[in-house]
Amino acid sequence: MKYGIDMGHNAPPDVGASSRYGSEDRLTREVGTQVINKLRALGHEAVNCTPTSATSIMDSLR
Repeated sequence: MKYGIDMGHNAPPDVGASSRYGSEDRLTREVGTQVINKLRALGHEAVNCTPTSATSIMDSLR
């Protein structure tokens, strides 16, 4: 099976929340990378669809 993974809240200016646990941007990238690696290890195709830039928060949600 083929999966597209968008790690969300990672294209400035939409970097998500920040707390004592860390930034949402960093945490979603960590989890997303683990998901991609696990899917590939199970024999699936996993494509990273994470945007690298956006001109606004609305643009990052498209």
